[in-house]
Amino acid sequence: MVEWTDAERSAITSLWGKLDVGEIGGQSLARLLIVYPWTQRHFGSFGNLSNPAAIMSNPKVLAHGKVVMGGLETAVKNMDNIKNAYAKLSVMHSEKLHVDPDNFRTLAEIICVVVAAKFGTAFTPAVQEALQKFLATVVSALGRQYH
Repeated sequence: MVEWTDAERSAITSLWGKLDVGEIGGQSLARLLIVYPWTQRHFGSFGNLSNPAAIMSNPKVLAHGKVVMGGLETAVKNMDNIKNAYAKLSVMHSEKLHVDPDNFRTLAEIICVVVAAKFGTAFTPAVQEALQKFLATVVSALGRQYH
């Protein structure tokens, strides 16, 4: 179980309250597909993913990015029990979708980059530390089924 300080909890919930999940999620997933094109294999039904412009404007990519961020909201609401909150998602990604668990870590890093770009100087080292700890906890929970 992860121990959260009051400052970390506050940083995560405050940051989450300021995020536009559609914007951050869409940009993050699009960047994943552009920067790491081998991840596109999981999105064959999403249509045109042939170039960065097509990916950045693809409505299915943008919508799924919002879904991903909705999944992160589950973790925000269950910070003391993220592992159990993600148990079913871990099984689905492992056994049904066969997602490489390293993709979770990569997407988490991209989410951090997109959030940092969005918030600029308001994205302090303390906020970054809390967000990265939070995302690492989510990544661990999603990868649990693989262990």
